[in-house]
Amino acid sequence: MTDDAAAELQALRARAYGPDADILRDPVAYDRLQELEAQLRSEQRGPERSGAVPGTSSVASSTEGGAPSSAAAAAGTGDQESAGTAVPRSTERASESGARAAWSPLTRVPPLARAFWLISVMAVATLAASVTWGLASIPVISEGSGARQIAALDPDPSATAPPFGNTDTPPVGFQFAGYTLITATNSSDGVDSECLVVFRTEDVDDESGFPNGPTYYGCGAGTFPPSASLQIHAGSPAEALERFGEGSSLQFVLEGDRVGVFVDSAPPDPVN
Repeated sequence: MTDDAAAELQALRARAYGPDADILRDPVAYDRLQELEAQLRSEQRGPERSGAVPGTSSVASSTEGGAPSSAAAAAGTGDQESAGTAVPRSTERASESGARAAWSPLTRVPPLARAFWLISVMAVATLAASVTWGLASIPVISEGSGARQIAALDPDPSATAPPFGNTDTPPVGFQFAGYTLITATNSSDGVDSECLVVFRTEDVDDESGFPNGPTYYGCGAGTFPPSASLQIHAGSPAEALERFGEGSSLQFVLEGDRVGVFVDSAPPDPVN
């Protein structure tokens, strides 16, 4: 084996057996390591088949009777080790049995470190399974309707109606596309909640002031604002039918002193 090949083999072994082993992520480098190790084993088995040990041939030939002395054998062994060509014990055992042992990075890891590594892998797998189960057990709900906002309503003094709910808070009125919107306060369960009530303007009774028709409302809670949704149909105000068409849906959301208007099938241009 040339010096360049020996240096390359040493570098690849460091990547395979060293503390920062990463050769399993580099198939090309791993194949090259296998090739060089096979070449090294082949070169080391060559002298063994001829009955000679590398580094002792000259000593054996100079000894009378053809048998090297114990001192010469020891010197030959020392030369072999100092030359850096000693075969790893695992490779020697594989050579003696005539078969190469399967390579694995764990063969170079101490048993205790191997145990800690296996425990960490099991812990990560358990954590991943629990997170996956937790996410899978919660049905995914869309984050929003994707409706387009088409208007922001300011209070309209002409929108009059009797107060709904708690009468201590005066209502605020809004008008939009034939609908009247009134704010209200709900005090159920001892908790005051701001609400938004929507009805057709034409349904307001002249005597009582209350609407005589369908009413849509929704109350807020915490950071969730009051909102009310309705669908445009044949009985909706004519103005709403003309603007949005039958089958469209409107949503009114109260934010502060304004009401945002959203539609699920918005017209090309914003409606004012």
